[in-house]
Amino acid sequence: MGHFKRSRNNNYIRAIYILAGIIIIESIFFIASCQRKEKVLLKKPSKQFQEKQVQEPAEPKPKPQETYQGKIAIVLDDWGYSLNNVDALRGIKEPLTLAVLPRRSYSGTIANVAKEAGNELILHLPLEPHREKKYRLEPDTVLITMAKQEVLRILDADIKNLPGIKGVSNHMGSLATENVPLMGIIFAELKKRKLYFLDSYTGKTVCRDLARNIGIAYVRRQVFLDNKNDAQSIRGQIELLAKIAQQSGYAIGIGHDRPKTLEALAKVMPDLKKRGFKFVYLSELIR
Repeated sequence: MGHFKRSRNNNYIRAIYILAGIIIIESIFFIASCQRKEKVLLKKPSKQFQEKQVQEPAEPKPKPQETYQGKIAIVLDDWGYSLNNVDALRGIKEPLTLAVLPRRSYSGTIANVAKEAGNELILHLPLEPHREKKYRLEPDTVLITMAKQEVLRILDADIKNLPGIKGVSNHMGSLATENVPLMGIIFAELKKRKLYFLDSYTGKTVCRDLARNIGIAYVRRQVFLDNKNDAQSIRGQIELLAKIAQQSGYAIGIGHDRPKTLEALAKVMPDLKKRGFKFVYLSELIR
């Protein structure tokens, strides 16, 4: 009887060992299986996760900064005799400065167009040129032989004809701008009215030193854009203007109320802007 009990106890113990062994083996397989799954998940995301990653927008790349090249002021002379180029003028969206002849048929209309388009307005004052060539003088051109009161009368009438002007430039005037007494009369009046003077630089000039002595704001033209009324020549002059602006920090170019000039500017100005040049009103270059 005792032998039977011992045998039965031994069977129980063996059964417990076997059961424990099975549990341990299954646990080992289960842990190994989990580890394999984790490795698979780390190596290859699910298809749903991959699609989500593809759909997420990429971070926008910063735009490269444009290289600043210099400031350019474009002045367009001789407005007032017609409205032929007004539509072309309106098509140019960059800053322009319009020099308008006073008391001409369309001076007032052009002045209003300039204001509506956001352009700057200056008086294009007719002054006496040298007479080597037979120039047709504008009505009420200021002459070096005029008395002071006559000069001031003409200047006052011209300024009143174009309200809102920021400054004055000379139309022709190669003789007048060499004359200290005459330009002294004009500059003293401009100082009272807080107007700057643009020297079109049509010849020898006393204007720079005289303006400094009297104390008025003064700027001088660097390039005439359209002495040749030819599209290729005008584009070449605009490039010359850009080169000066790049070297000096700014440049002033004078063109005229002409179709080819406006057409060239409309084509070239956007390209120059992309290249880093900034177009400004003439008054922004006053120092």
